[in-house]
Amino acid sequence: MAGAAVGTQFGDYVSALRPWSFSTSLVPVMLGTALAYRATGVIHIPLLFLTSISVLTVHGAGNLVNTYYDYMKGVDKADNVGIWNRVLVDRKLSPHQVATFGGALYAVGTIMFAMIVSLSSARIDRLALLFFGGLSGSFLYTGGIGLKYYAVGDVVVLLTFGPVSVLFAYTVQTGSLSVAPIFLDIPLALHVEAVLHVKHARDAAFHQKVGLVTLPNVLGRTLSYFYFTLLLFVPYFTFIAFGIYYSRYFWIPAATVLYAFDLEKKFRSEDLTDMPEKTVRLHLPVACLYIVCCLLAGQIPFV
Repeated sequence: MAGAAVGTQFGDYVSALRPWSFSTSLVPVMLGTALAYRATGVIHIPLLFLTSISVLTVHGAGNLVNTYYDYMKGVDKADNVGIWNRVLVDRKLSPHQVATFGGALYAVGTIMFAMIVSLSSARIDRLALLFFGGLSGSFLYTGGIGLKYYAVGDVVVLLTFGPVSVLFAYTVQTGSLSVAPIFLDIPLALHVEAVLHVKHARDAAFHQKVGLVTLPNVLGRTLSYFYFTLLLFVPYFTFIAFGIYYSRYFWIPAATVLYAFDLEKKFRSEDLTDMPEKTVRLHLPVACLYIVCCLLAGQIPFV
């Protein structure tokens, strides 16, 4: 019986991390590393491992902070949260346990960062700015002043899972800064923002009821739909343009566009229950194909 209880609680801790979302933070690391390989011809495997763990633990901690503050502020209720975010509303874990777990993950991420600093040739101040900038963003999204609650959380997500993460991975590997990873990550960052936006759109009515200001509430139903559509399809126009001007390999990710049309249709019909998870399922294959393209293409943009 004791073993079963331990196993159940372990599963609750894993569920609290929302592991379905981890691809959104791991992908920038892989892209930054791939671009570093294109620039130097070398991949430092230990640094890749440490960077991946540091970013994933900070992401997981940020998810826990989000769960904690949404629950404590009365945003999350038993009748309005998805299956991956129910550990507090169903009382499977206590707020103290979630907060402690989040703090532990931030500590692990910081230890990984210290090890990265000892191995990377990059300047410490540059690495610290990128790492602690990302860590602060993951906390301030709902912790502290709670940027999510004032319709600017989307900006934090775009920066954290876009320029900050990809540039951190690239700098760790190469020891230098470059604007190329930032521009090349834009298509993938837009799909990450699509995941967040559809989650907020799904919960818009409840957020408005409790006085929470998120972007879908500001935009309204029609503009929110058009914004989601732009987030979905602008990356495909980018792939087509890259394929025309640089390498036909960049047309490969466009093969996933039919799934994007399915998501657009579901959003238009307001069938949003499982849309965040389904949008992640678009992001991951698109990102993997795009990274392969960046490795195979004879010429890549901005490099």
